[in-house]
Amino acid sequence: MKLEQHVGKQMTISPSEAGNWLAFTLDHIERGTATISLSVRPEMTNPYKHIHGGMMALVIDESIGWAVLSLESELNYTSLNLNVDFLYAIKMGERLRAKSTVIRAGKKIINVECLVYDMQDRLLAKASSNLINTGMQRTRIEDIDLPVE
Repeated sequence: MKLEQHVGKQMTISPSEAGNWLAFTLDHIERGTATISLSVRPEMTNPYKHIHGGMMALVIDESIGWAVLSLESELNYTSLNLNVDFLYAIKMGERLRAKSTVIRAGKKIINVECLVYDMQDRLLAKASSNLINTGMQRTRIEDIDLPVE
């Protein structure tokens, strides 16, 4: 899997421009699981200088997307739902990591869970999502001629 070549690097090849904006590091990827990490930047915060709930949902959705990409499907998937429990705040400047795991990959629906931690292993959020097969072919990241640093 060419995706493994990018472990430890800041990602700029996400199929999602929002994911590229996050400027996350791909910490781990293998079939059915992906872990990303990033620092909470000022533009990601609410008025209290903690990560904004919408930004946390974006982090979770991106992590889930990479777990789905790791399945190496020829088809695109899109979210049917995203259920998030916000459990603990994280401040601007602190780093978090999100680990997503595919629970079940059916022919039409993929179920994924995501756990988000700070670097002290406090659980910040937990989420689950169902994604549906769109029937549309996708360009596989693995087939794109990517620069390897």
